[in-house]
Amino acid sequence: MYDDMWKRSPSPEESWSDAEGGNENGEWPIKGVVGEEVDPDGTSRYEVRWGNWSRKDGTNTTWQTDITDRSDLINLWKKFQDNKRNVLAQDSLDMEVSWPDDAVHKRFTSLRAQAYEEKKRKRLDKPSAADWDQEIERARRHADEPDAEDGNAASRLRVRRNTPRSTPSSDIPRLSSVKRIRGPTPPNPLFRRGASARKRSPSIGDDTFRSLMFNLSTSTVESPRAISKGVTEKSKNVNTNHSSKFGQASTSKPAPSAMKGDVIFVRPAKPLRGRALLQSNWNQAAQEAGAADIRISNEILDGDIGQHLHEFKYTERSYHFDNDGLQLIFDVDPGAFLTCACTSCQRASQCDCQAESEVTNERGHKLYAYSGVSNSFCCGTYSQFVQGLFAFRIPQGVEVIECNKYCRCDPLCSNRVAQKPRDIPIEIFKTKQCGWGARCPIALPKGKVLGIYTGTLIRREDVDNLPPEHIGYVFDLDGTEVRGQHNEGDKFSVDSHDCGNWTRFVNHSCSPSMKVYSVVFDTIREVHMPYVAFVAARDISAAEELTIDYEPSAAEEMVEGTGKQKRKMSPTALLCKCSAKRCRGWIKQ
Repeated sequence: MYDDMWKRSPSPEESWSDAEGGNENGEWPIKGVVGEEVDPDGTSRYEVRWGNWSRKDGTNTTWQTDITDRSDLINLWKKFQDNKRNVLAQDSLDMEVSWPDDAVHKRFTSLRAQAYEEKKRKRLDKPSAADWDQEIERARRHADEPDAEDGNAASRLRVRRNTPRSTPSSDIPRLSSVKRIRGPTPPNPLFRRGASARKRSPSIGDDTFRSLMFNLSTSTVESPRAISKGVTEKSKNVNTNHSSKFGQASTSKPAPSAMKGDVIFVRPAKPLRGRALLQSNWNQAAQEAGAADIRISNEILDGDIGQHLHEFKYTERSYHFDNDGLQLIFDVDPGAFLTCACTSCQRASQCDCQAESEVTNERGHKLYAYSGVSNSFCCGTYSQFVQGLFAFRIPQGVEVIECNKYCRCDPLCSNRVAQKPRDIPIEIFKTKQCGWGARCPIALPKGKVLGIYTGTLIRREDVDNLPPEHIGYVFDLDGTEVRGQHNEGDKFSVDSHDCGNWTRFVNHSCSPSMKVYSVVFDTIREVHMPYVAFVAARDISAAEELTIDYEPSAAEEMVEGTGKQKRKMSPTALLCKCSAKRCRGWIKQ
């Protein structure tokens, strides 16, 4: 009866006879597998995207149980999904059961998307409620063993129950010459970043990448109290501890003199402080913005963290405005936006919101700034994992226009990239010579957009009035300004001393791993308040430091000359410590 109730009705036959774009044999190219559903009988159906073919409504995918002549695509998809599910199971063993009564047939797809089988296998090694009494008995037997920390036998009476918590360079816009940079260490910045490099469903598809995060989970316990009187050997009144996502259980021990007769007292967990507190606060802000987590390396000690960082406001995806007048300029009327009515944005020339875009090919045809989806592995990562790679075809002084919040296209539109929540984890760590820096624990392909520079938006003429300690964290929004030309319009900068995100820790290198470009999506070009997006300039190895060139105009001068002696050294220059093979030796202040 159950099978009949949820048996899928036959799909209507597709009509290919009147379709164009096929070869002489009536065959169409397959772009790849983009989705998967699991039937109640365990059969998988794959959503296949086709090239040069679409229905009258613009859709171009079909659902198939196999692809007879391209089984390699399904095998590639399966391998990719296996990897993602293993990551999910490693991150958390929690499961969501949120399907409504009329969608029970979707539960199998939901369970597969949440890595149910993988999590179940990992859970086999975890203690279950069925063994609760035995666990208590084992804990009591060990209660008379001295504790390694305080030597008190009673403090050993605890049970660790792992219950996770839920869960080429000329093609990039070249910016103007540097006026300010920052020094190497966060606590005492003496310089400003250079102007040219100044920094601002459940489906088995794309968004599950966010599960690859570093979460610092901490358990909290109520204030000391007598949990129970007359505790017997079979008592279940033992403190349950949450496990950390880093694989270490967070436990609370009874006080040294906790056990008196049959009464157990529980000592509260120590409050977070220093590095752990800062990391927890930043993670909370990042998660509220839908972004992957931030980890502060153990190399950074509590004493290394200045008070100003504890007061720092982490803002992952937007500017902060101290000046209401500037926010009014930024928040333009909805009628000022050019919007598209695309079902899926496939061609920039047909996308109305790209009418003002200056991103074109050699024939003048409009192009998107990002590449489409490919079906291959790159740096050990399936390309659909990082779809929407920056194509490095933006001329100098041009900014990228992404689809905006008033466009009718899908949130997963391929022209929505920089505006999406950051989907890769970031670690802040201590470098050998340049203070704190940022890195990603996974390999990144060239063109991967990592995030945007955020902070307090200010007028550029007000920069000189900032306190000296702010100067090293100012990024001029000069991506549309052409060096050596008069650039009209208001000019703005972003100060990330008091608020911002992980990009404030990105150091300079004369051979950087990242580049920057200007992009707009929640305002219009005319207000001159774009975001500055950070993009991988090449394939980046896991744990390699993420860097940008604070003074890219100097790199251009190096190309035009024959070496660093061709460049006149500024009297206020800062010695460069990037250690790159082509290091210019100094950075203009």
